[in-house]
Amino acid sequence: MKHGFRFTTFLAFLLVHCVATSQTETTSLSERSEKSLRLQYAEDLERKVLKVGPSQEISIGQFALQSLTNTSPRYLSVSSLSPLKSNDPLEPGAIVLRKVQVDRSLEFEEGTSKFRQANFASIVEFLVVSPLGEQERILGHSEQITSHTIPFSSDDTESKEKIASSIQSAIEEGLRKIVSMKSFPSIFKSQNMFQR
Repeated sequence: MKHGFRFTTFLAFLLVHCVATSQTETTSLSERSEKSLRLQYAEDLERKVLKVGPSQEISIGQFALQSLTNTSPRYLSVSSLSPLKSNDPLEPGAIVLRKVQVDRSLEFEEGTSKFRQANFASIVEFLVVSPLGEQERILGHSEQITSHTIPFSSDDTESKEKIASSIQSAIEEGLRKIVSMKSFPSIFKSQNMFQR
């Protein structure tokens, strides 16, 4: 009789444990999907270029999109990344990468035409729409990156990588600012409600 009671108690314990575990797993899955965001980017970013010579240009828009794709999972869970056309309405909870810009300057030895260094710095602009429809611009800046080779000359092998690196740094700063916004938790909820 004692053994039967212990066995029944053990089965009841096992059943409760299994139910609790499956509920926890279901909850964590639904929490993960609720905390998964849709990111967007201005469609014209795909064609954004920086002219670096009379007949030479590099696609800084593609660098920005690649950086966003690679970097965003470090800061948040992303369910999709899609283009936003210029006439598309901005939904509550939208996070849109709108602009990328690269500033560059050349420095020469004082009083001479002898090249000293080139400096690159990038800036990106995100637009974040609150659940109430209010828009906020978030800017991401990179640190200045220096090159000691004349950019895009025949000897240059690093300018393209340095520009890509500065854009990634600006994207990272923009994402850090977004996730630290006070209104950020409500963006998850509004995107989730809009999806339903």
